[in-house]
Amino acid sequence: MLRCSRLWQASSMNIILTLFLLVVGGSAIAAFPIILYVIGDTGDCDLSGTAQVAAAMRRQADFSDARLIEVGDLAYPVATRERLLECHEPHFSGFPKRLAVPGNHDWADSNAAGFFSIFSKPVPRMEGLGGPWRLLLLDSNLKGVAWRRQMQWLDGMLGSSRRECLIAAWHHPRWSSGKHGDRRFVDPLWRRVSGYVAFTLHGHDHHFEALPKFDLDGAESDRGTASFVVGTGGGRLYQAGESKRSERTVYEKYGFLRISLDGTRYHWRFVGADDKVLSHGSGNCRPTGSRPYRPATAPADVPGWRDPERFGDGDSGN
Repeated sequence: MLRCSRLWQASSMNIILTLFLLVVGGSAIAAFPIILYVIGDTGDCDLSGTAQVAAAMRRQADFSDARLIEVGDLAYPVATRERLLECHEPHFSGFPKRLAVPGNHDWADSNAAGFFSIFSKPVPRMEGLGGPWRLLLLDSNLKGVAWRRQMQWLDGMLGSSRRECLIAAWHHPRWSSGKHGDRRFVDPLWRRVSGYVAFTLHGHDHHFEALPKFDLDGAESDRGTASFVVGTGGGRLYQAGESKRSERTVYEKYGFLRISLDGTRYHWRFVGADDKVLSHGSGNCRPTGSRPYRPATAPADVPGWRDPERFGDGDSGN
């Protein structure tokens, strides 16, 4: 009887210890790696790329556990609800968990109505991914009052975040070696997140690129932020642009980015539509709060920086 009691006590202590270890600094540590699949620039009924990428995802052993993150331009040429239902949803609606931010082709439909009929939650917002990881969903198409409100919201989120590993997603990349190149008008977004989020996710340029940690002005720095361009989800693919920003690029190949979040580390690989791993790497998150958040001085919206492909004059949550 005494031996059973001691075994029960030991078992209880192990359970308590396990629960304690699963919570560190107020942030739960996921028991298993968190899996993300990332794509952008998809849903073109005139090309076979969307079907190829979707099929490659479904062939992955962890497909049922993965969360799909789409970084804009979900149907071509204009992401109306009808076009999304025809060219996008047949391929991706089967994901049990999915998140998305709008791109310029989504906003080409009035008020991005098609996009928000499928993804009804407002942007910007924050979503928990599990463990210490949080995703900031942002809209690089906004202008005017809506743009300024997004900057204020982002300042509040970054200023109040503690012991979290943050990822930021918006459509237009600040830095890119692709056809469109660097997008200066998103500089206010970049200057806020650089050094405070683990990495950023983008589309718009139709190639894959893993950019190193860049500081506010695009110079490599250990205190900066890494970023990914994943415009390879099914739209017409692009060749290299005029400026070379990194060595890790893949052109003229459909595919998706797979990211595994494990504790405060992340591992990534770009998987082609033929299931071949075309690039891979890893990195670390520096949890928020390790240094005070001080947004870099930058105009909230400068007319001269506006891109002709930006459409969102209103509040993207409507």
